[in-house]
Amino acid sequence: MAPATSDFYSQKTDAELLFFVQNPGQYAPELVASATSELRRRGVALPGAPAPAEYGGATPPAAAADDAPRTWLKPVALSLGLLVLGGSTYWLKQNSAADAAAAQARLEAKRRLPPPQLVEAPTHVIPNYDGAVARAIAQQLRPVPAAEQADAQQMRQFRELAKRFWTAETQTEYLTGLAETGKAGPEFAEQARLVRETWQAWNRATMYGFRFGPTLQAQVRRMKDAAGGQQHILTALPALLPEGRFRTDQELVGRTADVQDAVGGLVPVSPVSGQPYKRITLKM
Repeated sequence: MAPATSDFYSQKTDAELLFFVQNPGQYAPELVASATSELRRRGVALPGAPAPAEYGGATPPAAAADDAPRTWLKPVALSLGLLVLGGSTYWLKQNSAADAAAAQARLEAKRRLPPPQLVEAPTHVIPNYDGAVARAIAQQLRPVPAAEQADAQQMRQFRELAKRFWTAETQTEYLTGLAETGKAGPEFAEQARLVRETWQAWNRATMYGFRFGPTLQAQVRRMKDAAGGQQHILTALPALLPEGRFRTDQELVGRTADVQDAVGGLVPVSPVSGQPYKRITLKM
């Protein structure tokens, strides 16, 4: 220690030197270490340190370095933290800018694409014939005598039967019309399966016993005949579509004629095609 520095510490009182030691964060480490050494030289006990006698009045090796708190690390750590924070902020800004640029590029690419073109695609959807079904039922009931229509419960039951019949019948006529006009697509077999499921609702309803009058009973028999024929046609038709073989298949041709005659006994004109049903004329 230089003489001037030694005089500086030797001129300080014990209380002043202790203040340096007890408040190391406010002074340079060298000042605190020198104050500690001076106090030990004087034999003053330091807070939290062994008495100087334990070391023979001499300062323990590296005491100055060990006793002095390393407060100089605080500004260094703060600087490093600010540096890392600044780097992270810069990295985030750069990435955000890159993402925004990429999004803008994608938007511009979409704007340069040509407008979408409408194309026809096969669909399994079958038109809704609810209106045609209602009209067919009303037309079917016209010849029913007032005495039979007077029973409200029987009429409700019959209308439900007729509704199930015409719902399946109109869908079936739509599909057979596609086959006749050569418009049946690769989805035809799936459409036929869906319509056969519609016929199942009719089949379940006919399992119950009904006490209809003679006119309504005759109509129920015609509906049953037509329903059986149409379900057979829907099962066989998909396999006979290639090369129009359904037109020359004798069984299918015969069943088609029977269906036309049965449905023609209910209403004269198809609610789907608008064409008259072909009735079978018996020659005597």
